[in-house]
Amino acid sequence: MDRSFSKNDTLAAKGAAIIFLIFYHCLSSESRLMGYSVDFAPMAKEDAFLVFESMNICVGMFAFLSSFGLMKTINKKYLGSGREKLDAKSSSVFIAQRTISLIGAFFIPYIICTLISLLVFQYNPYGEANVFVLNMICDMLGLAGILGTSMMVRTWWYMSFALVIIALMPITVNLYKKYGLAVLVPYLVFPLLIDLKFYNGSSVNNMTRWLLTIPLGIIFADCDLFEKLKNRTITKNKYISVILKFIICTALLAGAFWLRKQMWCWMYLYYVISSVLPVIFIYWLYAFVCDIPVLKNILAFFGRYSSDIFFMHTFVRLVWFPWLTYSFGTWYGVFLFMMGVSLAMAVVTDLLRKLVRWDKFVGFLSAKGKTFVDYVMDKRISE
Repeated sequence: MDRSFSKNDTLAAKGAAIIFLIFYHCLSSESRLMGYSVDFAPMAKEDAFLVFESMNICVGMFAFLSSFGLMKTINKKYLGSGREKLDAKSSSVFIAQRTISLIGAFFIPYIICTLISLLVFQYNPYGEANVFVLNMICDMLGLAGILGTSMMVRTWWYMSFALVIIALMPITVNLYKKYGLAVLVPYLVFPLLIDLKFYNGSSVNNMTRWLLTIPLGIIFADCDLFEKLKNRTITKNKYISVILKFIICTALLAGAFWLRKQMWCWMYLYYVISSVLPVIFIYWLYAFVCDIPVLKNILAFFGRYSSDIFFMHTFVRLVWFPWLTYSFGTWYGVFLFMMGVSLAMAVVTDLLRKLVRWDKFVGFLSAKGKTFVDYVMDKRISE
């Protein structure tokens, strides 16, 4: 293989996803403009809404990349020396450590945004007294999207889905190792059954819509599919082959975006298109954009701070400065302001983490979590 799907490729894909996220949250519908006037020239407003609404594939991109990266970790740390599946102890250690890492990454932006919102802007969706404390704990631990409790901002529902991905990884990996591609079947069937029986609004749908990205991420990571697809040639001439692949892949990507907008697709292929389209776009980035050093470096820079941008950007737009966000009057002005402020906040947050050595503390908690799980599992086995 010429070049693997590296950490920088992952960061570049995350960078593209966070750019899409800003466009989607700020400019994808009339309701998101919150009554403010925005000029979308040279696009008509309805055409702009259509374009920016399509950018919600960013959620599937983040979910797929999470599963992809977790599978790489599992293969490296837990499935070496001929082991073909995760045992109960390894699964428990994996879930404990990844959960601690996830909540640890979320904690500082959570504290910053919550304190500013409560103390400076008197914004309190949590309620009072005991209810306030309960909602705050659930939100801080990423459980609000699962339990249906109040969140500081609704975009934090993704923390719950990230926990779902972590929890489902061990069993999905074991199913994949045993049954191969058949692991896709339950992820196509169960979300539909769950939604039909328990659907109560967006909360359940958010926990099921992108579940298919979990086995897809596992399969792509385990089989090096991105690399194999990229290195496969159509003709003997390498350059002509790249051009032909670009035309075919771009047409396929455009067709997938078109298909996603069709009502029959939304009715019958809802879960498939929501998860497959982001994978196609990530491959397109890897195959054709990430080979351009300048573009790759710019996207990777945004990707490096994508988590904190995600955690914090909604407060700028929705809670703290909606009037300032939309005062720029044009779609590109709104985007540049939001991206600039969110990126600046993310950089400061990252510096604060380093200043207080937060990552070392989270690493310490992760090690203690492993020790505790090892103790519990060993004691259980001995009994």
